[in-house]
Order: sequence, then structure tokens, then C-alpha cells
Amino acid sequence: MKSATAAMTGNWLSQFSPAFRLLLATSWLAPETWRLRQDEAIQEACAAGVDWSEYVRLVERHRTSALSWTALKCAPGITIPVETVKNLKRRSDACRIKAAIHLQLLMEVLKAFQKAGISAMPLKGPLLSLELYGDSGLRESKDLDVLVPDVDFAAARRCLGEIGWRAKTGDSHLSPRQSEFRLRHEHHVSFAHTGRWGELELHRRHRWESSDSPELPTASIRSQWQGCDYEAMSVVDLTVDLCGHGGSHAWFRAKWLGDVARIFAEGRVDAGAVLEKARSSGQERAFLQCVALLRLAYMLPVPEAIDREVLTLDSFLVERAVEKLTDPAEPHWEPGVKGVRDRLLTAMYECRLWPRKSRRAIFEGVAISPADFESIRLSDRLFWLYVPLRLILWVWRHRRAWRREAVLTDVG
Repeated sequence: MKSATAAMTGNWLSQFSPAFRLLLATSWLAPETWRLRQDEAIQEACAAGVDWSEYVRLVERHRTSALSWTALKCAPGITIPVETVKNLKRRSDACRIKAAIHLQLLMEVLKAFQKAGISAMPLKGPLLSLELYGDSGLRESKDLDVLVPDVDFAAARRCLGEIGWRAKTGDSHLSPRQSEFRLRHEHHVSFAHTGRWGELELHRRHRWESSDSPELPTASIRSQWQGCDYEAMSVVDLTVDLCGHGGSHAWFRAKWLGDVARIFAEGRVDAGAVLEKARSSGQERAFLQCVALLRLAYMLPVPEAIDREVLTLDSFLVERAVEKLTDPAEPHWEPGVKGVRDRLLTAMYECRLWPRKSRRAIFEGVAISPADFESIRLSDRLFWLYVPLRLILWVWRHRRAWRREAVLTDVG
């Protein structure tokens, strides 16, 4: 196992385009103590000659519309093309409108849960934006995320149904083996609002946890917002949770790094306390990986208390995250040899990131998808066939999606 030191030395950012360097520089909003460094990074990227079309694509890819526009406006001495200004402002306004809709929907959900006696913890989203930046519209979110205790999960599903939310996929048709698989691997259920635009993920546990993981208490803080009671995490738990979430996705969006960068740059949390808490939940490698990436992306210094730990981190974890972070395209699984290779690398990555997670859970999560159950219904006796059929089912589903998109394009 190679040290992560090699991945953390040299002028790492110089190998990437000015547009990507500008994207990283504007993927967060630095506090006043770090504003000068952020402005310098923005100015250096702009001076190198930014392809503004590429930059706008990267802003969309990393979902930093409002953050990037705000950071650019704050930076002195830069010139942005008029069309780019219009494009970025339009995207920023759309992000803020979506955040306002999310806040209204979240308030209704929290009030309904409060009335039903269900304890709820909003994850990420507009409340995190409000906590980090004092502005609920800066962080772009595709949907709402709410965590409820496993014992309240069924009641929470019923409660959501009563206020206009419908699960995107049902489970009444699943066989016992399929139901058991979904329970073990699906940490959330996705919902869509029937009357208004909105999506919500109801979580029963965190992404990195499996159903056989020991349940570890999270130090929650009773909070209130707009008359709604909800559970919030302490800043230590929040940092661990953000690192676990980013690590689970191999940090393919820069905005996730920006969240943690803001916490550390403000000095809101002690790195040693975070590492201690991360160890208790098996997230120490995700946390150390995040710290290494913060140094690469934003030149944030590694806290002295954990410097030795970061330098001994398996470099594969950093390199895999760098590969995903710097990919100009959205993550997607390609058919053929390349797709199989990526799946194997994902399994290796998860094994090294979460050494406590069972190998069976990791293998099944990579080799089988609950979406396969919707494509073909196999009996429990033939459940094993989902593994060799995975590639065929994936291609079939995507061919159908491409055809529907082509038809809609022709009709339009």
C-alpha cells in the first residue's frame, strides 16, 4: 500500500485547464480570513485564459451555480464575458428559486413529522446552506434528504403519502429475497411530490452503513426553524457525515469538498475530535481522504494533529477521488470492458474506504442493482442470475431511455 504523500506533492493544479482551476476556486465561498487567497486563485485562473464555455459546463457538472457566481462577483480585477455573466446569473437565480421551493416543501414535511411524533434530521440541502453560509440559496441541491430512525421509517413513509409524496418505486411485487436485498442495500427510498415539483429521499441510515452494521449514536441537537422542530448534528458529527457522504461518491462533485473547506477555514471544528468520532463509526479513512483533497484543491493546511495520519493514507483512495473529481463528465457506467473495470475499481475503493463493511455487502452492491428487479422478475431460486445479467439489463434499460428521448426530441 503506497503512501498518499506522492499524490499531495508538486503543483497538482497546474496540469488542469484554467476553467477547471477556476471551478475549484469558486466551488465554495471562503470566510473573510481566507477571502484573499480565494480571490488570488480566481485571478490566477482567469489570467491563464479561461474557456468560459468549459467553465459554465463545469459549474453545471459540479452544481455550484450560486456559489460560483457569488465568488466571482466578490473577486476584484477580473473580466467576464457578457454572455457568460448572463448565463451564470440565470443559473444562480434558478438555484435560489429551487432552494426556496425546497424550503417550503421541507417545512411541510417537518411539520407533518412533528405532528406524527416522528423525529427527523434534515441532511444537507438548504438548511446546511443556511448553517454554512447564512444563505439558504447558495448550495445547489437536486432533492431533499431527511433521516428518520429505522423504527419510524414505515410511519414516515405513510406520513409522506398523506401530504402528497409518492414513492418512485414500489416494493409490494418483490420476492422475499429481493426485499431482503433492498433492505440491506437501499439506505433510502426516493419520493416525488404529486402536486408540485419536488423530490425527496427518506433515509433510514447513512449510505456507508449496511443493515448488519452496529448502530452508533449520533449526538443530535434539538433545533427549530420556522416553528418546526428537527434534529441537527453537532459540528463534529456534521463534518464526519459530510466526509462519509463525499467519500461514498468518491468526491465527484467539488461542492462537497467546499462544504468541509468552509467548516475548516472558519476554524469551527477540531480535527482531532473529528478523527476520533470518525474512527468510532468507521469513517476515519473518508475523513483523512477529505483532508488530503482539501490540501490539493484549496491549499488548506493539514491540521498538525492529524498530519501524520494523512501522510500514511492509502494513495489509491486519494487517486480514485481525484480521478472522479476531475472527470469533465457526470459519473456513468459504461458497458463493456471499461464498465467492468470501473465496477471492480469501485469495489476495491469501497473495501479500502470502509474496511469494517462486509465484503459480501460490497460485492452485492456492485454486482446487483435494485433497478434490475424492475427490468426482470426472477424467482428467489434464480436470484443469482442477476449478477451475470447485470450488464445486459443495464444496456437494455439505457437503450429504452435513449429511444424515449429520441422520440420526444422528434415530437418537439
